[in-house]
Amino acid sequence: MTFALSPPVRYAALLALLVAVLIGGGMTMLGHGGSPAAATPRVIKHHPFGAGLKKQTAAASKKKSSHAAKPKATPHVSAVPKAPEQPSAVLAAIAAGLPNSIAAALGRQRVVVVSVYNPYSEVDGIAFAEARAGAQNAGVGFVGLNVLSQAQVGKLTQTLGLLPDPGFLVYTRPGTLVARINGFADKETVAQAAQNAARGA
Repeated sequence: MTFALSPPVRYAALLALLVAVLIGGGMTMLGHGGSPAAATPRVIKHHPFGAGLKKQTAAASKKKSSHAAKPKATPHVSAVPKAPEQPSAVLAAIAAGLPNSIAAALGRQRVVVVSVYNPYSEVDGIAFAEARAGAQNAGVGFVGLNVLSQAQVGKLTQTLGLLPDPGFLVYTRPGTLVARINGFADKETVAQAAQNAARGA
């Protein structure tokens, strides 16, 4: 037995089928599409441990401490520095008319070797090195004076006259000249003169 559908009924059935297909497809698209946030897979972050935990804890504590209230800085009142007191040996040497460099050396050592030199003379440079080595060997003080500098030798020329270069002087406290050699002298000669001055001082 066959059913014959009239054209209006067939059109209505096709329309209903088309609507059902469209609705079903739309629901499927909504189910699979969704929002971009829903499509992105979730990454599960594990709780840090070991070195990662230490780094995170340190960073958190540093951030917390940076937000803590900073103590107010107390105003710093700088004390007026006092001028250093001159030792009595230095004052005595200055009173004896010696330059400050020799006086300061006598404040540190009882005997001081003074090398007088011309900085432009090669021989004077060698004599300067020998005088310094001789003073070191004898364990006494040493001062070099540039004969061309009035600031360095001015006071000595007032008391000793023209100073030779090369040459060396030996002073003991309080400001006594005990040896003077004009010309070149090796370190042995300088050391011997300084030791003799130390024994007599």
